[in-house]
Amino acid sequence: MDIELRCNQQPCRKPVTDKAVVTTCSHIFCLDCANALFGAARLCPACETSLTEPDDVVVCSLNPTNDYKTSVLSGLSPSLILEICSRALSFWQYQIHQENSYQQSVLKYANEKNAHLQKQLDNVIREANGELNLLNSKLQALERDVELEKRKNRDLQETSRERDKEYQKLKTQYDRMKRKALLGTNNFNQDPPELNPSGANLQTGSLGAENMGNRTGFTAIGGGAGNLNSVVGDMEANKV
Repeated sequence: MDIELRCNQQPCRKPVTDKAVVTTCSHIFCLDCANALFGAARLCPACETSLTEPDDVVVCSLNPTNDYKTSVLSGLSPSLILEICSRALSFWQYQIHQENSYQQSVLKYANEKNAHLQKQLDNVIREANGELNLLNSKLQALERDVELEKRKNRDLQETSRERDKEYQKLKTQYDRMKRKALLGTNNFNQDPPELNPSGANLQTGSLGAENMGNRTGFTAIGGGAGNLNSVVGDMEANKV
């Protein structure tokens, strides 16, 4: 067979290969669905056609034996055989058309869902592109800020180097002036050299003799308590 028959109950869609329930309205069902769906009303579950006649719903074997194939149409007139074959072919044609319609419906639903998903995907891509553009703009702005900060940093480093050079120069000048000031203070605090040692000795000798005389006279006057008493006694005796 080009196609396989499937249960016409929409949720089931199970392939039927051995036995099935066939209706005169050209529908076929698996045994499980037929037992569950066909009730006392005998309505076709697929098209809700009333199936009142006994032969409107029959259980048929889809893989008949050779003896059945030989005897099923035996004794029938050719016109009846052709009518039966025509109805059987119509059944197959209807099943093929129904299957094609179902597949087209599935394809349509899939295309609609695909279009809906594609639209959502386009929206997501559009939003993502917008976010990417915004992030790229922020990134470019940050890169400009970083470049500006780098330039400022280089300028600050250059200024720091210049100031360091000036500081080193001023420090060198300060150290030089400090050394000069220390050398000048040391020279000022040192004893002056003896320019005329001989005259100094003479002057020192005369001054020394004078000083020694003064010291001698002072000692003679104030030699002790006994000397003073004797002098005072002599002055009283002479009525001085």
